Amino acid sequence: MVFLADTTQQSGYHFDPLGPIASTIYITGGLIILFVILYFLLKKVDPKGKTPLWLVPFLWVVEIINGFTKENIGKRWKSYAPWFLTLTIFIFFANISAVYLLQNPTGYVIVTFALAMCTFVVIQATGIVSNGFGGYLKLFLDPSPVMLPMNIMSEFTLPISLSLRLFGNVISGACISLLIKHLLGWGSVVVMPLINLLFDIAFSIIQVAVFVILSMIFTSMKISDEEKIYSK
Repeated sequence: MVFLADTTQQSGYHFDPLGPIASTIYITGGLIILFVILYFLLKKVDPKGKTPLWLVPFLWVVEIINGFTKENIGKRWKSYAPWFLTLTIFIFFANISAVYLLQNPTGYVIVTFALAMCTFVVIQATGIVSNGFGGYLKLFLDPSPVMLPMNIMSEFTLPISLSLRLFGNVISGACISLLIKHLLGWGSVVVMPLINLLFDIAFSIIQVAVFVILSMIFTSMKISDEEKIYSK
């Protein structure tokens, strides 16, 4: 323990347990301010007029989330689309937090596990609402009662799988960036802006897509086939 403490001090590394909490608060507060501003801007937009250019990216993201939700959830999509949109926005801005000089909350497994647990609760609640409590319990016996232990295990390992997948992707990107920086030395001054742009922006989009799409799929698996049919 003394050796680890000395090594940590010599390397200049300091672990701040409140770092991810503070970053999460800052990101959440910033997003609240952003969307309050957007709310007042939207009130000034004429719905029958030409769509302002600044609004196009927001509409594009909303349409993508709505489309995936309709396809996977079905007729109850309006109840789920806001949740999946919230997940998308928060995880994306958390993943790129290094751009605005904050610690990355999704670089801490406790944060990714909290997100996964929220999704887990949504999934289980969906199974109960869609199938009734009795039908929900019968899902654990599908396709055979012999599968009950395996179904229970797979169900409760779901949040662990989701959280570690997101956490691992974020950490692996950070490790690769750090290795490239140490490998190139002073030459990293030229290369690192492009590397950071790749990992912070491009890979963040991929990580968000994987987490949200998997959340949709697992939620869809709890919905009865009749309710999956989308009708306008």
